[in-house]
Amino acid sequence: MSDFKINQKDLFFILKEQLGYGKLCEFERYESLNEDALDMLVNEAIRFAKGVVSPLNEIGEEQGVHWENNTVTCPKEFKTAFKAYGEDGWTAAVRDPEFGGQGFPTMMRIVVNDLMYGACQSFNMAPSLTHGAAHLIESFGTDEQKQTYIPKMYGGEWAGTMALTEPNAGSNLAALETMAYPEGDHYKIKGNKIFISWGDHDLADNIVHLALARIEGAPEGVRGISLFIVPKYRVDENGNPGEFNDVVCTGIEKKLGLHSSPTAALAFGGKDGCIGYLCGKANMGLAHMFQMMNAARINTGVSGMSMASAAYQHALDYTKSRVQGRDIAKRKQGSVPIIDHPDVRRMLLWMKGAVDGMRSMIYTTAFWADLAQVTTDPEEKERCTMLMEFMTPIVKSYCSDIGFKVCETAMQCLGGYGFCKDYPIEQYLRDSKIMSLYEGANGIQSTDLMGRKMHMNEGAPYKAFLKEITDFCEKNHAHPGLGSQVRFLKDVMDDLQEMAREMSSRYSADPLQWASYTYPALMCFSEVIMVWRLVDLAIIAYDRAQKSGKKNDFFRGKVAQATFFTDITLPHTQARARTCTRVDREVVEMADNAF
Repeated sequence: MSDFKINQKDLFFILKEQLGYGKLCEFERYESLNEDALDMLVNEAIRFAKGVVSPLNEIGEEQGVHWENNTVTCPKEFKTAFKAYGEDGWTAAVRDPEFGGQGFPTMMRIVVNDLMYGACQSFNMAPSLTHGAAHLIESFGTDEQKQTYIPKMYGGEWAGTMALTEPNAGSNLAALETMAYPEGDHYKIKGNKIFISWGDHDLADNIVHLALARIEGAPEGVRGISLFIVPKYRVDENGNPGEFNDVVCTGIEKKLGLHSSPTAALAFGGKDGCIGYLCGKANMGLAHMFQMMNAARINTGVSGMSMASAAYQHALDYTKSRVQGRDIAKRKQGSVPIIDHPDVRRMLLWMKGAVDGMRSMIYTTAFWADLAQVTTDPEEKERCTMLMEFMTPIVKSYCSDIGFKVCETAMQCLGGYGFCKDYPIEQYLRDSKIMSLYEGANGIQSTDLMGRKMHMNEGAPYKAFLKEITDFCEKNHAHPGLGSQVRFLKDVMDDLQEMAREMSSRYSADPLQWASYTYPALMCFSEVIMVWRLVDLAIIAYDRAQKSGKKNDFFRGKVAQATFFTDITLPHTQARARTCTRVDREVVEMADNAF
C-alpha cells in the first residue's frame, strides 16, 4: 500500500516559474543537461517514491527493526529498496560520474530527498546518510580511499553513517573522548558513540562509519579532532568485505517515531581490533565533518517539510470526502463535507501556505548553493555563499518546528480518526518530532544564526539576506495585486533591523540576555522569509492569471495563501520582535529553585 501524496504542480511551479532551475544548465558544469532532463529526473523520482519507497512506510511501522546478539535486522523489503535506490542512481544522482554519479545539479539532491522523505522518512535516512558519508570521502579522502569506498556506497552495495555523538559529548563535541592510536598506515580506534542513525543494519554488505576521534597527543577541544573512515568489515585486497572490524552495536533506541530506522549505540575497539583510516588532515576533522553536518541540517528541514506536505495532502483528501454537519450559512441542504466548515478551511489554508512557503524556502536555498558552486562571477559566488550561511540554521529550525505543527494541524482536521492508525498522519506526527532535535537542537541553531552568522565577515550573511528582501520590496511595493502585502513586509523588515541592532549590541555586552531571545529572533527572520517566498509565488501567479484573462483556481490559490499567511503571520512577527528587545531579565535571573 502507498500512502505517499504530493502535488507535483506545486513543486514544479517553484522549480520552473519561481526559480527557473533550468538556468543552471547554462553553466559549464551542467552544459550537457537541459531543463527537460531536470524535469524528467523529478518525474522519475516521484514514480520511484510512490512505487518503491512509499510502501515501506507501513511495512516499517508494522515490523520495526530488531536487535539481537549485537546485530540489527530490518524488514526484507528495506534491503531490496536500498539496493534499487543505489542501482537506479538515486544515491549518486548529483555526484561525479567518475564514481558512478549522474552529474545532475546539486540542488536536485534536495528535490529527490523531498520526495523520498515524504514517502518514507525512516528508510530514506539510510541512503541519504550513505550519500553524505561517500561525498565526505570524495571531498577529503585519498585517491585510494575514493576508489575503495565511493563506488560501492553510491551503487547501493555499502552504506554509510556519520558517527559524532558520545555519551558525554552530544552537541558539545569538544568533550569527545573516542581515541585514535597511530599504528603504521592506520589507527586503532577506541571509544563509544550513541544516537547513530542507521548505525547498524542488514541492508548492505558493509557499513562505512565516518567517525570523529582524537589522535593520541592531539590538542584538547575541537582543534584536536580528526575524521576517520571506520568500516564495519575491513576491506580485503579484492575490495570486498573481509574481517570483522570490532565495531559492535550494543543496542538500539526505543523511540517515539521512526520505528524502522535503527538508532544505534556503537562500541569501537572493545576487543582492541578496530582499525580506522585518517580522512583528510589530522586535527581538521570537525571542519571536514561540517560539510556533512550542514547538509544534514538542510535535510532535517527537508524532512520536516516533506512529512508536513504529505500530512496536508491526506488532510485535504479527508476533508473533501468526510461528510458531517450542516452548512453554517445554509448554502447547502443536508450534511456537507467538512471542507465546507470555516474552521477546517482556516486550518487547510494555513497548512497549504506553510508547506508551499517551506518548500520554496528550501529549494531557493538549494538553488543558491548550486549557483555558489558553478558561477564564475566572484561577487555572485560570495552573495550565494553568504545567503547559504544565513539560511542553513533557519531552514533546519523553522522547517522542523513548523513541519511538526503542520502534522499536528492535519491531525486536527481528521478529528478522532487522525489520532488512530487508520490514517498515516499520526505516524507523520511522531516521525517528524525528532527533526527539531536532530543535528543540533533548534535553540543551538538560533544562537548560530544570531551569533556567528550575524557577525561573520563583518555581517556579510545578514547583509546579503537584507539586500534580497529590500530589493524585492522596492521592485514590488506597487504591485496591483500584492502591493499591500509587500509594503507590510517592508515595514516588518524595518522592525527586524531595529531588533537585530539591539541583539547585536547585547551579543558581547550582555550575552545571557542576548541568548535568552535568540530563538524568537530566529522565528522572526523565518516568518519574514516565508512571507517573501509566498508573496513572490503569488506575484508570479497573479501576473500569469492577468495575462491569460481566465480564472485559474491554481493561480488564485497561490494568491490566497500568500495574502492569508502574510496578514495573519506578520502581526505576530512584529510583536515577537518587540519581545526580543525587552529589558526585563526573568529568564536569566530566575532562581533555579523557583522554577
